[in-house]
Amino acid sequence: MNPFIDMVRFTPNEKVYYRRSVAPMALFCLLLIGGALLIRTYRADWPYPLLIVIAIAPAFPMAWFFKVYIDYFRDCDEWEKLIEVYGICIGVLLVGMAYFVLGLLGMTRLIELDGAWLAYGMLPAVSLMYVVGKIVGRWRHG
Repeated sequence: MNPFIDMVRFTPNEKVYYRRSVAPMALFCLLLIGGALLIRTYRADWPYPLLIVIAIAPAFPMAWFFKVYIDYFRDCDEWEKLIEVYGICIGVLLVGMAYFVLGLLGMTRLIELDGAWLAYGMLPAVSLMYVVGKIVGRWRHG
């Protein structure tokens, strides 16, 4: 078996997961882009509570996506669960360490940090590192 091909080969359960995750992620992208444009255009004209609802609207399809992931994880066999745990563990630990280092640099005033960008970048960073961790898990336990 070729371990490099096995890293990108999907199990039937993964295929279902990826199919089910398209709709929430497409909706997330639409709400994120549309909300940013609406807020930028109508910030001064619309009431503040409406702007808050528009700003947090992308969180709802993300929650839907997490539900899809939890269903996928529940349906995994033991090998798939091991790979998933590797991915989650490596992703969270790498991003946690990176944020800790950034915090140390910010605390000592060696760099200036924008908390809004840090908060916004956390979930994409964990997601990206999860994929790296999942590749490592498949490579080690393939």
